[in-house]
Order: sequence, then C-alpha cells, then structure tokens
Amino acid sequence: MDAPVHIGGKFVAQREYWRKVGLIGGSVGAALALVFGFWFWYAWIGSRPSVYFSVRWDNISHSGASWIVGGNQLVFLHGGTLARYNLQTKQKVWSLDLVTPQQVADALKAEDEEDSKIQQRTGRNPDVMIPRMREKFARIKLEQELTLHGSGKNIWIQSLKTPTDEELDTGDARSQVILTHYDWATGNVAQQVTLTNDFNGLTDHGDEMLAVGAAPDGGQTVTHISMEDGGMHTEEFFGAPAAPVAQNMRPAGGSPGGGLPLSPDQAGRPLNPEKVAEQAQNMTLPGRIALPALVANSEHNQQINQEIQNEDAQQRRQEGRNPRPRHWASQQPASPPSTPQQSTSDESDEPDINGRNFSLVPDGDSYIAFGSQMMKENIVQHDAMRAPPQHSALDNPNLGTANETAAVNEQLNELQRNSGGGTVIEDQSTYQVVLRRPGSAQPDWTGQVIGPPQFYPLATVNVLAAGKTIIVFDKSNKKLWQSELTYNITGGDKQMDRLETSPYGAGPCAENNGTLYVFDQAVLTAFDPTSGNARWRIPTVGTVGLFFDDKGTVYVNTTTGNPDDIKYSRQIDVSKATMAVVMKVDPSTGTILWRTHPGGYISYLSGKFIYSYKEYDPGDEEDQSDDATAAIMGTAYTKIIRINPSNGRVMWEHDEGRAPVDVQFDNNMISLVLKKEVEVLKYFTL
Repeated sequence: MDAPVHIGGKFVAQREYWRKVGLIGGSVGAALALVFGFWFWYAWIGSRPSVYFSVRWDNISHSGASWIVGGNQLVFLHGGTLARYNLQTKQKVWSLDLVTPQQVADALKAEDEEDSKIQQRTGRNPDVMIPRMREKFARIKLEQELTLHGSGKNIWIQSLKTPTDEELDTGDARSQVILTHYDWATGNVAQQVTLTNDFNGLTDHGDEMLAVGAAPDGGQTVTHISMEDGGMHTEEFFGAPAAPVAQNMRPAGGSPGGGLPLSPDQAGRPLNPEKVAEQAQNMTLPGRIALPALVANSEHNQQINQEIQNEDAQQRRQEGRNPRPRHWASQQPASPPSTPQQSTSDESDEPDINGRNFSLVPDGDSYIAFGSQMMKENIVQHDAMRAPPQHSALDNPNLGTANETAAVNEQLNELQRNSGGGTVIEDQSTYQVVLRRPGSAQPDWTGQVIGPPQFYPLATVNVLAAGKTIIVFDKSNKKLWQSELTYNITGGDKQMDRLETSPYGAGPCAENNGTLYVFDQAVLTAFDPTSGNARWRIPTVGTVGLFFDDKGTVYVNTTTGNPDDIKYSRQIDVSKATMAVVMKVDPSTGTILWRTHPGGYISYLSGKFIYSYKEYDPGDEEDQSDDATAAIMGTAYTKIIRINPSNGRVMWEHDEGRAPVDVQFDNNMISLVLKKEVEVLKYFTL
C-alpha cells in the first residue's frame, strides 16, 4: 500500500537522523576506545622503562662508565672496550679494544719476572694460581687503570704508565698519566697529553679536566686541560705541598668494618652493622638457616687467631722484639697524623708550609689552598654498643627459629667487641687552619678549631666545618659568622678533592637560592648565609645528601634512623632494616610537603624526572673463592624507581637481577654499564 507523500518523507528523515546518530556514536565510541587503549598502553607499557638498546660480552668487567649525547648517541667504556653507538639505528659507529691480549701477556710476563726475583732473593716459591684466573685478574687490573673523562662529543681516556724495574732501580722514575683524546666521528686518536709532574688527582669540571700536581718549588699546581683541544694552562699555589687533607681525615669512628664473617680470613676483623644487616636480609633461606653455625665457626676462628697472636707476642717479648701491632684500623685514631705535632708557640702560628697538611679544595673554576695542622692532641674513645644481655639467648635449651635472631645478634656483637669494633674514636684535637687563594703568598684567614677541619666552597660563601662548629666566610675568605650545631658533621659523601657531589646529592654543606643548608648527624638546618640566622631546623638522622629543583624546593635523602643509632653506632641487629627516606621540604618555612620510603635514595633530579636507585652486589659467583659462601649470600639486584615530584608516590619500579658498574640518567633514558653488558632503558613520557 503506498504511503502518503508526507508520511514517506518522515520515514526518510528518521532514517537519516538515526544514521547520523550511529555515525556520531560510533565515532565517539572509537575515540573512547582509542583513548582508553592509549591510556592502558601508556599506564602499563609505554610509561615504564624497557630495554631500548644492549650489547653483551662473554667476559666479566668490573669497571666502566657511559653517557648519552643528544638523546640518540651512546658513549661508553666497558672494561677495556671504548665504543660509540647510534641509539636510533642500534648500530655501532666505532669500537676500540684498549686492553689487548698482548698487553695481558706482557703483564703476566712482568709478574713472572717479579716472582722470579722474589724467589731468588727470599727462597720462597710464589703462590700458584690457575692460569685462567691469572689471565683474568691481569686483564681486570689493566681495565681498572682506565678512566673515561669528557662530556658531549669530547671523549678522553686516562691511563697509567708505570715505571719499569730498570727505571725504578735508577731512582729517577715517575708514574706518568696519559690522557688520550679520541675523535668523535672515527674513534681515531686525535691527540695525547702526558702529565709528568707528581700527580695527585684529575677531575672533570665543565669543558675542562683539572689536574693537581706538585710544583718544583714545593708548592702545588692546578693544570687546566681543555677537553676541546687539549690546551693547558697552570695555576700555582705557594706553600701548599701536595698532600690532600681529605685523605688524612675520616668521620669519627675510624674504619666502618666489613660484612658477615663467613670465611676464615674475615675472622677477628670489626664488623659494619649496616653491611651485616643488609647481607643477612638478602641471604637465601639455606643461608639464614646456616647463619648461626657460620657465625659460631667464625667466633671459633677468632679465638684461634687470638691465641696465635698471644703466643706470637709472648715469643717476640722473650726474644726482645716488639710485639706486632693489631692489624685492623678501627683502633687507630681517625684523623691525626702518626706523630702529632704539639704547638709550643702562640695561637697565631700557621701550619708549617713545608709540612704535609695542605690541600687544594675546588672552588668553581679554581681552587683554594686549605691548610691544617694539629696543635694539641685530644683523642676520645667511647663505647658505641649496648651492654651484653644478662641472660644469654644461647643458654635457651629450646633454641629455634623464634629466638635464633637474638642468638645470632648476640654472637655477632660478641665478635664485634672481641675484635675491637665496639668503640668509636673521636678526634677532639685542636687544629690550626689556614685559607689562601691562588697566587697569594699570605693567608686570607688563620684560626683554631676543635676537631678535624673540613672546607666547603659554595656559590657565594665558603664554609669551614670542624666537629660541631661551622665558620662561614665570604668568597674572599673574610669571616662572616660562626654557629654551633647539635651533632658532629660527618654525613655526606662529598670529598674535598672532587668538584662533583656524591650520587646522593649535595652536602653536608650546600647553598641554593640564597639559603645555606647544613646537616649534621641528626639535624638539617637552613641558615641565612649572610647573617647566620637559622631560618628553620628539621630533626632527621642519617641525612646523606640534598637535591634542589628549578623552584628551589629541597629534596632530602635521609633514613628512618633515630638518635640511638648514633649512640650505639657499632651495635649489630640483623633484623633491623634502616630504610631510605626521601622528603620534599618547602625552602622558606621548612615544612615537610611529603615523606616517602621509595626503597632507595634519590640519585637524579631534573624537572619532572626524579629517580631513586639501590643496588646489592654479593659478588660474582665465578669470583667467589668459597662456593658455600657464594651459595648463601643471595642474588645481586638493581632497583630503579621513578618518583612523582608532586606527591612522592612511586610511578614505576624497574628491577634488574644484576648489580651495575655504572648508572647514568638522562631524562627518560637510563644507561647501565653491567659486568657483561651495556644496556639503555627508555620509556615514553608526556
């Protein structure tokens, strides 16, 4: 039946309407599906790092470094291999073997000749090693003498030329440092620079390498070497003999000690509580079960060693000889020289410029001569362990898993006491300090402090720290103010002979956006650098470094430790896990904006990219001399975590079942030099 014309038109209009609705709905649905799919891919795949590039070797190497240039070029040194790769094409541009089989053979030949001389001189046969292991260790030693320097397209390798036996016999031989510049495009040698002065350190600084050496007149020199063309110019420091004070100074407490005493050669040595706890917590299940027996065996070996030492000392006394000193370092004073120099003159005397207590401290593009001399010795020793328990856990007839941790702790702490590791030695001696700028024959400032002095040149001020005291100077080394802290300054990994901060940030003295930050063992303080007024303080035990973003906000790498950890710093508890803590702090008020436990310290901060990093390396199985020990020490790992700067939450976590030699971050790319591989991780970012 034919429908009226007006009704047919209505049907057509309705069909057209629903067709458009269907098209629009389908388009919206497809768009939503696309958005959801992209979100799913980004959240679970794209925003998480994956292996973007890798190259492998058969042999293990224990040294190396790398950097990424322009986001698409990788330069690395892996053991004895120097190479450049194009990350876009994954192709090798060039590669060089800097340690050749002939060099290894020559090194082994030299060892054989030296062993032959020792045998002729002493009649003692040299220790015999498996040839394959000899070759491996000789190669690794040669590789570890190589250091990668440079940045961008400037590639330099530092190597060491040691004098021959004939040269040593003449008494006029010096080790030479060879700096080799490699062409970016071809890898060919572009030039070589030889440093022949008494050499004391080489540091990268911007587009220069700075070499510290000895001047002919007994002072020190700093040689600036251009990475671009190898050009050099030298600054001389009068009356500053080459002997870095940093090498003569350690935090109060001396040697930190070693890990679990699982082999006979470790018996009788002090223990590092943090290292012991880390090893115990990473042990395999068989290792944890066997730990009490292993510790008991070490305790038995310690008793045997002590009896041997006592018999040896008695025999030497009977023969009229001096007993041999104990070999571990923790019993020695942490800082003073072996023969302390007592002052008999007035307090204005400056350190003997012909002595060995001057060092050059990096200050921007130059250095400052920093001199220190002990005037009055005062070494204080105090116990850093809790008293032994009145009732031993070992006396429990039902010793089992419930109280085996207490028994192991008791055994280890007894070993710690018997080895002399239960005490902390603090240097509270009086030191005379001198500050001098380059080219100046007269000191800018001289004065006395209590405790081993440390010097930190910063952006607008310089800081002298000693014990619980900081003295702040302007850039001409004129004293501005002085302040007392709550605890000693011993935190931070920045060395006075390095220009760069530690992997965990700046400190223990740092300056940023008009504020001076200082952290001691338990307090972080923000000072006005000009007046010395304290703007705020935050109690936090175990701070190791500070990072700053482009807004001046402070990120603090610290721990969950408490003041008892300072008081009982040598006490061992294998069940205690002192966790890494990251805090974001408002620089104007000291308000903690967030606090998180990411599983490691911040190692890199640039804009929206914040990475935390932690590793554990029990050693390579093929390097372990004791198969039983290797089987219980747990497996190596690397943990890289990205942190959200707005709230401190973990955005992702990447795990590698290997420990790296070197890790470098470059925005959304991460290069790892592993023992058998160089790997680049990459992820998508919005």
